[in-house]
Amino acid sequence: PKVSDTFPAKLREELGVKIVRHARAKGLMQAKSAGAAESTGDVIVFFDCHVAPQAGWHKAFLEAMAVNYRRIVVPSITDLDIDTWTQRNARVGVNKCYLTWDADFKWFHSKNDDIPILSGGLLGISRRWWQETGGYDADMENWGGENIDQSLRTWLCGGEIVALPNAEVAHMWRTDDARTKANYQIQVVKTLENRARAAKGWWGNFSVKLHDHPDMAYTRWTKMDVSAFRAVQERLGCKPFAWFLWRFKDIYLDAGLLPERTFRLRHVKSGRCLTYMGPPGTHPQGRDTVSLIKCG
Repeated sequence: PKVSDTFPAKLREELGVKIVRHARAKGLMQAKSAGAAESTGDVIVFFDCHVAPQAGWHKAFLEAMAVNYRRIVVPSITDLDIDTWTQRNARVGVNKCYLTWDADFKWFHSKNDDIPILSGGLLGISRRWWQETGGYDADMENWGGENIDQSLRTWLCGGEIVALPNAEVAHMWRTDDARTKANYQIQVVKTLENRARAAKGWWGNFSVKLHDHPDMAYTRWTKMDVSAFRAVQERLGCKPFAWFLWRFKDIYLDAGLLPERTFRLRHVKSGRCLTYMGPPGTHPQGRDTVSLIKCG
């Protein structure tokens, strides 16, 4: 629909709203970057369009960000009733993700407010920190991977990402309801390339772990030019990726993503080994089957 129909000029003027639109769709990152470039205030907030921010969210954002301009804040992401556009199940909000070795992320819960990896759809960042860190990588396109980059760019270069349980934003999740289905297509290879860029740009020697994931071969990540990441790292004096793994050792060391040793479980009678049958890395649904097969 036309902007003039859904958001009349008079209402925009009353609210002080400026709409920035590309002549053609350029994808999530370019859209966000265009909006950030036009911002004039101290704080930039990115929200998905299919959300309903709850009363008081902005106060929680501003209070938390006033402590440290290098702090990115993430609200409690709750469930949106699309029939009434109201929040439901406020107690089961999510906002924390961790990084997996296929350069993807998974949701998790913890007792502290630190967020290793943000999901990317809902966050507040100071305009100063956005500009100092360089915003989103200019060579990433469309959707996916920018949250990995932004999270590592923040933690490794002197910032922090904090969860705000008292700031609630109801979010429409994908369900069996046809109204929640995406009406656009995601270029899977492009998303893989974005994730690979983030990994190669920030992981250092750990980027060799991408070889363990067959899908990454489609990205030709070993030939990617990541000099733009090096420039940021040198300019801001960023820490190595090993620091991030130690900073969140409760996930990467204590929970086994970086195990001290690996071994096989062999069935004595058959001589076969208990083997995970899912794809390399962490399964999208968090589980898969195991079978006894020939040890290899």
